[in-house]
Amino acid sequence: MKRLSGLMGVVLFFAAIFTPLNSSGADAPLKLTPMPINTEMDEDDPLFVPSLSTVYPARFYFSRKNEKGKYSIFFSKFLKKTSKWSNPETIGAYVDTEADDRSCFLTEEGKFPQTIIYATKKDKLNNNFDLFRSFRDQPGKDMEDRAFNPGKPLLALDTETDEMHPWLSKDQMSLYFSRKTKEGWQQMVAKRVKGTGTEGNFDAPEPLKDLPIGFHHASITPLGNLMFLEGIADDGRLEIYSCTKTLNGGWSKPIAVANLKDSTGKIGTKSPSLSRDGLKLYFASDRAGGQGGLDIYSVTVLDLKLK
Repeated sequence: MKRLSGLMGVVLFFAAIFTPLNSSGADAPLKLTPMPINTEMDEDDPLFVPSLSTVYPARFYFSRKNEKGKYSIFFSKFLKKTSKWSNPETIGAYVDTEADDRSCFLTEEGKFPQTIIYATKKDKLNNNFDLFRSFRDQPGKDMEDRAFNPGKPLLALDTETDEMHPWLSKDQMSLYFSRKTKEGWQQMVAKRVKGTGTEGNFDAPEPLKDLPIGFHHASITPLGNLMFLEGIADDGRLEIYSCTKTLNGGWSKPIAVANLKDSTGKIGTKSPSLSRDGLKLYFASDRAGGQGGLDIYSVTVLDLKLK
């Protein structure tokens, strides 16, 4: 009986983690945690990348816009000795360009080859973002960072319009990304070429037909049953929505996350990004009380009011 009771406890615990319903049930103010990397400049495109290694620290990746309007990809390491985040650095050679670079997805820190997929204009002659991919094959000397290899475009996915906001599924076999169509942003998904494994190329993408135009920038829980998206609210501000997997394998209608809505900023709330365990949601917002412009915050998923 004790063994059965313990098993049921484990089942209920994981059910609580991944349920699409809010567990608090109260109208208490939502506790938001601002990231220490925030400045008076715009910080956007958050991504927390864990490490299961004792040698490699977890990292937080994000995009920052400088005074000239250029976006670059930055990262900060979590320093266990001080329990603080390091001063942000640009991602470095072969990824950082003179044009805009932003919205990246990386596989686990310290596990090689490590993959990065990111959006870039590549050079100043290009007016659109394309998705590129690169690898870091192994650690450098004395375990310091080795640069990523030169990035290459994901030709099966890229077009003359913008492709951004990559998100790999937990098994790394599906790549979700956003494409800007004439009607507006559309959520896309591409599957790996059959038999090529987790480092293989992708087949031609398809739109997620259950999602209306305008809903995009998907971030999905490890079980694949809950998705957060960015969309436009009735007041014209950006807002974060959620939807759930249906019994037929599609997705439900996106519904605004009620207690994430904010009316104090001009832009709103955007760029949802889940931690890999699905317990925290990171996002960008220009709400009052920040450092200035877009700032990045985190919130516990179980505290969100989801329907």
